[in-house]
Amino acid sequence: MNTDTPLISIMMTSYNRAEYIDEAIESVLMQTYQNWELLVLDDASTDDTVLIAQGFAEQDARVRIFPAPQNLGITGNRNRGFALARGEYIAVLDSDDVWSDSEKLAKQVLFLDTNPDHVLVGTQVNVIDGDSNNTDSFSYETVDRAIRGKLLFRNQFTHSAVLVRASALTTIPVYNPAVPIWEDYDLVLRLGTKGKLANLPEYMTQYRKHSGNISKEKRVQFARVHLDIIRTHKENYPHYFLAWIKAELRILRAYI
Repeated sequence: MNTDTPLISIMMTSYNRAEYIDEAIESVLMQTYQNWELLVLDDASTDDTVLIAQGFAEQDARVRIFPAPQNLGITGNRNRGFALARGEYIAVLDSDDVWSDSEKLAKQVLFLDTNPDHVLVGTQVNVIDGDSNNTDSFSYETVDRAIRGKLLFRNQFTHSAVLVRASALTTIPVYNPAVPIWEDYDLVLRLGTKGKLANLPEYMTQYRKHSGNISKEKRVQFARVHLDIIRTHKENYPHYFLAWIKAELRILRAYI
C-alpha cells in the first residue's frame, strides 16, 4: 500500500443487509487505489450483517466495524461516522450498493488532486435489482455549471458514487437531522457553496433499487421534502421559481 497517497475514509452504513454487504465490501477490496479505511456503521442489525462484515475485518485491518447499541436511523448513523473518519477524502458506499469499476477511487482522487477548486466528484450510475441485474441508469451532468443549472430540479449525484474533500465538511452535524429523507441531497447543495461540483463521465457505481411500490403517503412526503430543500437553498442556485413550481405540481400529482 502506498501511504504517500491521500487516505480515503469510506463510510458504509448498514441495517439488515446480510444478503448484500459482502458484495459491497468486495467491491471496495477490488479497488486499485489501496490507501483507504472502511468504516462499517451498523445500525443495530438483527440479522448476520455484522457477523459477515467482521469476517472481512479479520482478513483486512483496513475494515473497521462500529455497531450501534441501538437503532439511530439513517441520518444519525451516517453522522457518527465523521468522528471516526481519519481520511483526507470521504467516500460513501451504502451496504447494498456496489462500485463496479476497480479504478473508481483512483480516478476520483486524481480528479480532486488536479482540481483543487472542486469539493466533490461523483460518477455515472447503473441501477441494479435485488439479483444484481442492470435495470436502468442515472446519467448526470459532468461539469459544475451544468450541474448547478439542474440541481434544484433533481439531485445530480448518487450518494454511493461520491468522493468529498473532508475539509469541506465543516458543519456539525454533517447531515442535517431536520431533513427526514434525502439528507444526501441537502448535503450536496450545501457543499456546492464551498466549491465546485463534478461527475466523471464513466459508469462506475451500481445503485440497488429494491422492488415494491411506493405508497401515496411516501410520494407526498418525498415531494414535500423536495420543496423544503428547494426553499432552503434557493439563494445559491439558479432557476428557483421554475423548480418551485414543478415541486408544487409534484405534490399535487402525489395526491392523485
